[in-house]
Amino acid sequence: MKIKALRMFSHYHLGTVSQGETRAVKKEIGEVLVKMHLAVEVEPEKVKRSSSEQPEQPEKAKAGGKGGNKRGADGADKDASESGQ
Repeated sequence: MKIKALRMFSHYHLGTVSQGETRAVKKEIGEVLVKMHLAVEVEPEKVKRSSSEQPEQPEKAKAGGKGGNKRGADGADKDASESGQ
């Protein structure tokens, strides 16, 4: 079952769910969250339509992060550090 959070809430198994976030959850959990007015059930048709529109824009890899600029990674510093010993 897919749900969309109406507001931010915290759940023992799901953790923190942000407002507007869509998640796949167990049927029992989803039904209770809907009854508590914390989420609404998302119809599978809407999910399929939105996913068919998105493949037009391929996902871009994130730039940066750890591991890109490590000292001596490209070998340029290797000779300099060895000669300094």
